[in-house]
Amino acid sequence: MTSSPRTILCVFAHPDDEIGVGSTLAHYSDLGVRTVLVCASRGEACTIFCDECATPETIAEVRTGELACACEHLGVSELRWLDWPDGAINTLPREAAVGEIVRQIRDLKPDVIITHPENGLYPHPDHLVVWEMTRDAFAAAADGERYPDAGAPWAAARLFVRALPQSMFEAAPALADFRVELNGAELPFYGTPDDQIDVVVDAPDGVPRRMAAWECHTSQHNPKGFSNVMPDGLRQEMAAREAYVLAASRIPLPTDMKDDLLAGLDEASVAVESSEAQAEALRRELVAARTLLALAENYRRRAIEVSDRRIFETFIDPQQETVHILARALRQAGAGTGKVDADPLGRANRLEIPQQQVEYLRGEVKRAVERYRAQAEYDPARRAEWEELAALAEAQRAELG
Repeated sequence: MTSSPRTILCVFAHPDDEIGVGSTLAHYSDLGVRTVLVCASRGEACTIFCDECATPETIAEVRTGELACACEHLGVSELRWLDWPDGAINTLPREAAVGEIVRQIRDLKPDVIITHPENGLYPHPDHLVVWEMTRDAFAAAADGERYPDAGAPWAAARLFVRALPQSMFEAAPALADFRVELNGAELPFYGTPDDQIDVVVDAPDGVPRRMAAWECHTSQHNPKGFSNVMPDGLRQEMAAREAYVLAASRIPLPTDMKDDLLAGLDEASVAVESSEAQAEALRRELVAARTLLALAENYRRRAIEVSDRRIFETFIDPQQETVHILARALRQAGAGTGKVDADPLGRANRLEIPQQQVEYLRGEVKRAVERYRAQAEYDPARRAEWEELAALAEAQRAELG
């Protein structure tokens, strides 16, 4: 278990969806991990199972309070709401909705994200679409070129989804026959083969708090509900050992540890810091390359003599390739790209004589070659790219004379 501060973010569709990871949340909260829940809807389209506790007009407010109560039992550090329409999340404009989750990820900076599985656990349309959106947001949050107004890029280490082991269905055959009634449809629960489960969080100390959290959701206590078809001992076992499948990862799980969602993150921190430093080097070089490209294009437009224009054209083509290589490497690193630095561009633009302009470009390319070669030694994982950049720059310098 990691000793440094970490953040786990859960993204679920409805109040009470958190119960399935309740012991996990309690377990990590006790260990000092920051746990955050983002709930997509207030659950206002639900069936109400207690006439005295809510009406259709008050159910959203009631379920808001129920989830706040559950989070208190589970030690959840922070509860956030997206206020999406219960039962109609799939009607939202997809790109904008993904952007809302991206904003949450970039603001909260989680190490691990947990959400619904691809099959929803049972195929509730809201579960299915929240899975898709969270999956997309996991990738998009790390890409600075996507949703640039949603905060600085953040690359979470892992994306997990809930799972019900198939062995649970074998131990309680009634689970296979159980159905969730939704708008006239009967939705089955899906099991995951035990050998496809990546992590089982063993958290028996969290079970009482998970049960207490479920008691908060009074409006959802269906006498014919899921927990009522399970033998009590099996219900306790499922709550004590919550299962997860790794849906996406930037830092792999250690092969010898299958009971910790955060396993190996401390050991990877040095590598992550190194990766961040290398991404920052790529970003700096991309800013410099774009600046030089814009400058050369300005020189070409201002050139009067055909021969001068041709000199700048021979510089521009490989410089465009340099920008392409750097931007591609940054995307692969899950990092954002930079913008043209206006001040150096302005100063260099004051040069009027083509010979001075060429000399300026030649000096910048010479310095770029030196930086690229140094980076090839510092960043062996991208040595081929840095060497390719150095070769391009050398060719440019030769063309400039």
